[in-house]
Amino acid sequence: MVAYTEDSGTSLRERVAATTADLVEYRTTEDRPAEIEACLSYVVDFFADEAVEIERFDHEGVPSLVVSLDGSRSPDVAFHGHLDVVPAADSMFTTRTVADGELSGRGTADMKGGLAAMMHVVRELSRRESPPSLALMVVTDEERGGHHGARYLLDEVGYDPAFCITGEPNNLDGYLDVVYRQKGVIRIDLTTTGASAHAATPERGENAIANLMDAHSAIQAVFAAESGDWPTTVNYGLIEGGTSVNQVPDTATLRLDVRYPDADARDRVLTELRAIDGLTVKSVGHGAPVDTDPDDPYVRGLQRHAERVIGRDVNLVSKPHTSDLRHFAAHGIPGVAFGPEAYGSHEGYEYLVVDSLPDYCRTLDAFAEGAPYSSSSQ
Repeated sequence: MVAYTEDSGTSLRERVAATTADLVEYRTTEDRPAEIEACLSYVVDFFADEAVEIERFDHEGVPSLVVSLDGSRSPDVAFHGHLDVVPAADSMFTTRTVADGELSGRGTADMKGGLAAMMHVVRELSRRESPPSLALMVVTDEERGGHHGARYLLDEVGYDPAFCITGEPNNLDGYLDVVYRQKGVIRIDLTTTGASAHAATPERGENAIANLMDAHSAIQAVFAAESGDWPTTVNYGLIEGGTSVNQVPDTATLRLDVRYPDADARDRVLTELRAIDGLTVKSVGHGAPVDTDPDDPYVRGLQRHAERVIGRDVNLVSKPHTSDLRHFAAHGIPGVAFGPEAYGSHEGYEYLVVDSLPDYCRTLDAFAEGAPYSSSSQ
């Protein structure tokens, strides 16, 4: 087992937590591109004087980088991390210990804690006599779809790893469980129309908001019919209609966030929504589900190394949240979400369980050292 000792005498746990805290200080929200660039430069500086190759990319103003141990665009393993975060109160961009072993702050869970751990593992592996075939992808747009980061690196730059691990936290029960299955997401606009009129004479118009309200029970019925162990779910995320309170609105739109387990469920929901009278249905964004074979040799290899490191069973689990893993799945690249123990992504209580960091790092280290995997290595 790797000791990860350094002259400073600080523990692996302390070092990764300190790097996490450094990353959190950068307010890497979409509206702060300078902070994103500065945070990427911090990552580059972290690997100064190490035996790695670093390529920086920019696609339509969205930056990313790849740290490679062998220079290959088809490595055995790709670690994936994103440093962009969702907005939060000013106080959340300074980490704090909220309880023994819990580091709180925006991004500690999603996913600067996982990225910091991956950075330390990659740096340690780069110092080995025979480093493994490994790349670390650091992207900055996962929270808004990943089209200019992970998707660009795969579609246009041509990265094609044999296996991917994204350092997203489980956020669910189960210590260091491996997420091999994630729901897909589709954003849907449901629009009704009417005819404008003065509010004093509403009978001369047709109220689009009222039409949308009338359609609500039929919309509800579509999703109520979805059942099973892992059903399709819906969130009414945004509603728009009208331009003035004293005018009958001629259009109204309800925007849905739908999470679905497979293509059949997606197609069924769209078909049934389109059958509702008076409703225009438009798909405005889509991310495919992830359904990695649980018997994939890389998956079993990661599970095996995790169990050896932590000394207990590690489960293969499903998670409803989506991630950049869907872009790898679209290329036929198997992958899993596997991060340190952390909770509260996108919430005001977001935190990282610092004690999980050594187990997480040592699992990644052992897994990368053991690649490539084949059916005979299980």
